[in-house]
Amino acid sequence: MTNSWQSNAARRVVGYSVSAIIASLIYVIWITVSTTISGLGTTHSDLPFELGVAFFFLFAGGFALALLLMIVPWAIAVWAHSTMRWDGRLYFPGVGALLVFTLGCTAASLSPKPLWIEDQTFLEGAVIAAERQGLCLLVCGIVFGGCYTWLDRQIRARF
Repeated sequence: MTNSWQSNAARRVVGYSVSAIIASLIYVIWITVSTTISGLGTTHSDLPFELGVAFFFLFAGGFALALLLMIVPWAIAVWAHSTMRWDGRLYFPGVGALLVFTLGCTAASLSPKPLWIEDQTFLEGAVIAAERQGLCLLVCGIVFGGCYTWLDRQIRARF
């Protein structure tokens, strides 16, 4: 019994970790492309600068914090899935999108702001984050959940 529990736990930790890395890469690519298109990097229009901006926003913008805060709700979602036996191909991308969007907007609202940005309430910050990064957060959440489902099936099939 413990060996089965340990292998399930290891499979889920690996699935979560790899899915978080892939979702983070999608986030960095999205931010890099959007800064290139919007012209934020016009004074330094080189790729290393834009990648640096994207990695800065990955950590300072709240996305990495959202993935960290998502560990416990994701564990609850995985437990609910194993209890209810819903189709994981729809369940995990939907739950991933909901959790990443909600926690991403929350974390972005709580993250420190530069001094030139005027003070805002928590709700105003969350709304601004939803307007600016909402689609990116939803796509990253869907990718996260889809990757988790795919990895879970692949690992389970091999072992």
